[in-house]
Amino acid sequence: MLNIEDFKIRIRYDEFLAHPALTSIFVVLFFTLSFARLPGILYMLILAVEIYIAMLFGARFAATEKKEGEADSPAPQTAEKS
Repeated sequence: MLNIEDFKIRIRYDEFLAHPALTSIFVVLFFTLSFARLPGILYMLILAVEIYIAMLFGARFAATEKKEGEADSPAPQTAEKS
């Protein structure tokens, strides 16, 4: 059965605060794209940087996210040899 908790958006502010330079660049570029009229090439370049930073944050969040039932040790679990 589906659980609504699996689909809620959780913003982890501590991750954003751990990377203040990237967060600042992301916010400034976001508002620049939102409110400034830029030439097409510059707009595409800034959009590419925005996507790169968003993917970087996404990868960091996914790497630090712990799922239920995961072991605390980073070693993979293997089956017993018989």
